[in-house]
Amino acid sequence: MPLSMRTSVGNMLGDYASDVHQILGKKMDGPTDFNNLEADRGDLLRIVRGVAEDPKAFGVIHHSQTVVIAEGMNGYPAESFRSEDQELHAWVKQSASVLGHLDGVRGDVIYDLGQAEKDTNGWNKMMNYHVYGAPLTAIPVVGDVLQRSVDVGTAAYMNDLNSRVDAETRKNMVDHFENGESQMDAMMRGMALEKGLSEQELDASPGEYEDHLQAVAENWYQQGIEDAQKKMGQP
Repeated sequence: MPLSMRTSVGNMLGDYASDVHQILGKKMDGPTDFNNLEADRGDLLRIVRGVAEDPKAFGVIHHSQTVVIAEGMNGYPAESFRSEDQELHAWVKQSASVLGHLDGVRGDVIYDLGQAEKDTNGWNKMMNYHVYGAPLTAIPVVGDVLQRSVDVGTAAYMNDLNSRVDAETRKNMVDHFENGESQMDAMMRGMALEKGLSEQELDASPGEYEDHLQAVAENWYQQGIEDAQKKMGQP
C-alpha cells in the first residue's frame, strides 16, 4: 500500500470499527449489521497488513477494536460472568479472534522489517507513542468503567510489543504470541471486577470465568493468529 494512503485507510477502518470487528470475529455470510459492508476477511486482513507498515495507522485500528470490545463487554451484567451466558461467550469468542488476527498481522510486519533490533524497537516506539500520546479515533468512550477497560487492555497490549519475531518463532507464531492473550484476559478480568465479582469468584474452579470464559478467549485468540497467517500466505 502506498505510504500516502496508510493513514487515511487506517482512519477509515477505525471509523468502521464495528464492521471490522464482525468481519474478523465472525464468518459473515452476508453484509455487516452496521454499514452493510460485504468484505472478505482475507481481503480485509491484507489491507490491514498494508496499513500496518505505518505503526501509527495500525494503532488507530487496534485502539478502535479495543473500544468496541470494551463497549460490548460492558453491556453484560455481573451474572453473565458468574454463570454461563452464551451471548457473552459469543462476544468473547469474536473479540479474541479479532485480537488474534491483528496480532498475526503485527507479527508479520515486525518479521518483515528484517528482524533488526533497531527496526523492531522503532516500530514499537512509534506504536507506543501513538497509543498513549495522540488521539486515535472518533469513537467515543463514555463512562469510567469503559475507559478503565480500554486503558487496561491497551496497557496489556503495549507490554507485549517488546517481543521480537525471528525465523524460529515465525514457524510457530502461536507460541510467540502466547503473551498476546494478556490483553483480552486483562479486559475481561477488569470488567468482571468492575461488575462486582471478587477475585475469589474469578479464580474458583470449577467456575464459569476460570474454566469457560478464559478458555474461550485463549482458543479463539490462537485461532485468529492461525487464520491471519493463512490469509497472508504463510505456511
